[in-house]
Amino acid sequence: MHALRLMFDWGGGCLWCADAPTRAALGVGPVEDALPLPQPLRDRLDALSAQHDTALNWLSPADLGPWSTQDFAAFDMAARALLADLATALGPGYRLTYEPLGGPD
Repeated sequence: MHALRLMFDWGGGCLWCADAPTRAALGVGPVEDALPLPQPLRDRLDALSAQHDTALNWLSPADLGPWSTQDFAAFDMAARALLADLATALGPGYRLTYEPLGGPD
């Protein structure tokens, strides 16, 4: 069974190997391109990744970004829905987990 985590990284990458056997099979770094995903799911991954990047204050990354608590909650809901659809598309040979963004404290 392959273990993957849905975790958004600044500038791209959403699906990452969650254990050594999966890294040995799929490689390091984001692995969405190595997976048998239908184009609509790939498009949703890309769209959510682009949306994720709007949470960062790119001019001053250490400072609070422009997202409100509601923005983080909406993103989290969309990511969890995508996670469920990814699990369905990939089937029982994959175990997926989601690592949510933090959000403003």
